[in-house]
Amino acid sequence: MQNTTLKNGTRKKGGNKMEVVTKKNDETLVIKVSGPVDTEAAEQLRSELGKVLKLKPNKVVMDLSLVPTMGSSGIGKILIFFKGLDSNKASFEIKGIHENLYNIFKAVKLDKLFPISMR
Repeated sequence: MQNTTLKNGTRKKGGNKMEVVTKKNDETLVIKVSGPVDTEAAEQLRSELGKVLKLKPNKVVMDLSLVPTMGSSGIGKILIFFKGLDSNKASFEIKGIHENLYNIFKAVKLDKLFPISMR
């Protein structure tokens, strides 16, 4: 199993930081996001997800297990990313989401677009 780090971006603000690490495991591109995703961090997330889209992956799993909070702008960036993947016929799922974010994602029916699991 190949495990290569492709991209890494960080943002710091007042001691909190959002970090994105992207790794390819076999045929799956795994995006691990950590830290709170506020409006400013969402722009960094958009930039990192744009880089992933250019790689034209077939399968993407986003791990949000280390994201305690996410604003609407972060959710919007994930939705735009999903639409880009979908237009390339790539699969997308979110794993390891905190319960509070899971409930928000379900409330806006994102679970109808792609699989979302808390594990």
